Amino acid sequence: MNSQLQDFKNKLNSEVENKTDKYWLDQVGFEISPDGNLNIYVGSDFIKTSIEKKVFNSIEKVYKSIKPGHNCVFVLDKSFIKPPQSVEVIEEKVEEEIIEDQPVFDLDFFDDLFIGSCNNLAVTAAKNVVMNPGSRFNPLFVYGKPGVGKTHLLKTIEKASYSSFYIDSESFLESYISGIKNKDIDIFKNKIRSVDILLIDDIQFFLGKKGVSEELFHTINYFLNNSKAVVLASDQKPQDLLGFPERLVSRILNGLVTDIEKPDKKIFSEVLNQSNKEYGGNLVTNKEFKLLSSLDFQSFREINGVVNNLIINKQTGEGNAKYVAELVSMYSENKVLELTPEFILDYCSDLYQVDKRLVLSKNRSEQVSNARHLFIYLMRKHTEYSLNQIGLYVGNRSHSTILSSIKKVEGSPGLKKEINIFNNKITFKNNSLESV
Repeated sequence: MNSQLQDFKNKLNSEVENKTDKYWLDQVGFEISPDGNLNIYVGSDFIKTSIEKKVFNSIEKVYKSIKPGHNCVFVLDKSFIKPPQSVEVIEEKVEEEIIEDQPVFDLDFFDDLFIGSCNNLAVTAAKNVVMNPGSRFNPLFVYGKPGVGKTHLLKTIEKASYSSFYIDSESFLESYISGIKNKDIDIFKNKIRSVDILLIDDIQFFLGKKGVSEELFHTINYFLNNSKAVVLASDQKPQDLLGFPERLVSRILNGLVTDIEKPDKKIFSEVLNQSNKEYGGNLVTNKEFKLLSSLDFQSFREINGVVNNLIINKQTGEGNAKYVAELVSMYSENKVLELTPEFILDYCSDLYQVDKRLVLSKNRSEQVSNARHLFIYLMRKHTEYSLNQIGLYVGNRSHSTILSSIKKVEGSPGLKKEINIFNNKITFKNNSLESV
């Protein structure tokens, strides 16, 4: 066992050449456990986070070359100090080392992003956060539909900053619940608060979870009060995070809120052009390129799927002429009008000539009530919102109130007529789009 450990240390020392990286390795201890895994002893969360960012990949690579199939596990032991100095002194030296040897961020990682009008503002704000955490745009809130690149942007920020931590909502929630259950919530708090930039993805899934929403609020406050940065991502605007504490939404709105829209045709052309160059210009013909460039995609996931199909068709020798023709035909047939809550609310507001805010308010005048009843009915029929979610959307009304509105619409000849008119208009618009 000792010979294996020494062999590992020798190989690791040869693998890691950077002076700063070697300094980090001097702050940890290694031990091979009875089950064959490598224990990495660290004296603080600060050192653990730094090791993860700087040299963990090298540690894991070297150890698995010696003992395949085994893992590298961190062991946090605050009594562990190596060399014999206080953790504070180590951290001070490390910070000095970083300042002398290299900057605390690297914007080159942003070069891997495709940037256009759909995401330019979000990317510009992200770069500002990386360069000056906590000074501007704090918190930064990025929203957009699934697949438009929110997670990719957050992970780019994480790579670009040497003091950042990315966590998705599921992991945040699991860590929070585990911390409460095991009475060690402070370990979780210290972990996420030990960096300059905290990145939390998909926070809409905290909806209705009071405890974790409160923890998120206090975490944001901590970062704001300590000149550190928070970046949040969601598929909904802050104002649409119904059920979130008002003070949490207020904190978010006090920073910068920006959206990422679906990738435009220019970006798709750039992605396609780059992929084509990687295949020596033989991935698609000029005619196929023009046909594909005319398509309107909703997300980068769709774009990646198309590019992957083009590549596999080329590799199998089938060519892409048939695939491109089928793709163009499919996208032409599937152009349908998207019925969002905002679209339906605008329609009902215009129809009854009442302000949208009144539709969502407690106002009970006949004109406003009819607009509200129709809005609730159409929301239930044309969206995937549940009765509870519709209730939250319409001024935090109860499940029974929403059901009552739906029954009123179904029992009113006048409102049923408006439903038929709406359905006919939608059908007509969709048919018109399909003929484009």
